[in-house]
Amino acid sequence: MLQYHIYPGGTRRIVTFSFDDGSENDSPLIDLFDKYHLKSTFHLNGKKYAKSTAEEWQKVRTQYENHEISCHTFSHGWPSRMPSASLVGEIMKDRKILEDIAQYPVTGMSYPSGSYNSEVVATMRACGIDYARTVVSTNDFDLPENFLVWHPTCHFKRALPLVEAFMSTLESQWAKPLLYIWGHSSDLQTEQDWQQFEAVLKRLSGDRRIWYATNIDIVQYCAAQRSLKISADETVFYNPSCIDVWLEKDKTTVIKVPASKTVNLNK
Repeated sequence: MLQYHIYPGGTRRIVTFSFDDGSENDSPLIDLFDKYHLKSTFHLNGKKYAKSTAEEWQKVRTQYENHEISCHTFSHGWPSRMPSASLVGEIMKDRKILEDIAQYPVTGMSYPSGSYNSEVVATMRACGIDYARTVVSTNDFDLPENFLVWHPTCHFKRALPLVEAFMSTLESQWAKPLLYIWGHSSDLQTEQDWQQFEAVLKRLSGDRRIWYATNIDIVQYCAAQRSLKISADETVFYNPSCIDVWLEKDKTTVIKVPASKTVNLNK
């Protein structure tokens, strides 16, 4: 029996964050993430940068370089209230500007105002979006069945009790793997807000049992796992992706399958 519930380095738990809109608070927030060696995704509206110079784009690229730049539509409308053609324009204009800034394909999204429906989800897929986060907190630690309807665990202001619950299960073989905390950096308004959020980061940081990832890291890793080619007797594994992946056999053996390599357990 094989199971996919092993993550980079043989870890069994994942922590990720995302913050929407972009604000002046992103800079000190990034400083905190970097201090604790954590990763976050930042969902940005391209309209804010449409008239920026190349030099200003470089500053934005440098600011977010240890994290992920992701879409939030060009103008921050309500996707479920838009004609599909208008939504396509909002997504693709946002992608184009953010990709010029980031210098990599930007294929993540968070729904502005949490607005989505089945037609919006279909439009996201058609526009090359690989995942899209909602604002529906699950208070749970599961990976989504559909990354285009990705419900986070909780808002950062309600995170600490769930952080403690998550950390208490790190040795459990039955616990769910993912803690996903979201918010807006503009909501960090007081010294107490910053201290409370730093306490969350400090509690989560530095644990070798946890993979600290951006949103797109998780999506790409899960896709790479499921692209594995596996022999009928589950002893030979070929990884056609460019990402090293891990999986578990018979609840006892962790197998690493390097990118573009074949692993044969019979040799």
